[in-house]
Amino acid sequence: MRILVDQNSARKYITAFEQADDMTVATVDDVLEHDSSDADIGTYAETNGWVVFTNDDDFFVAGGDHGLLLYDQIEDPSPGDVVAAVRKIEQVYADSSEITESVPNGWV
Repeated sequence: MRILVDQNSARKYITAFEQADDMTVATVDDVLEHDSSDADIGTYAETNGWVVFTNDDDFFVAGGDHGLLLYDQIEDPSPGDVVAAVRKIEQVYADSSEITESVPNGWV
């Protein structure tokens, strides 16, 4: 899975995705301007086949035809649980652009 990590997401998740052999990860800062809007991030993800990983539930409102993985910053899930959940989610969805899930949220 190609995961685009939104601004202000914890570094520990980026590191966990980078260490996973079956995942490609980039941050918004890697591919866009740091102050890019949610709409710009969503458009980039849709155009380039990325699933957005974020703690920003505004992406549910912004919409778009890109995958979305939302984690709860307050719950602070472990990186291992998030990676395990993402792997299970990837197995369920034939098209990553259809993903709209909270992680780990019962996937582990």
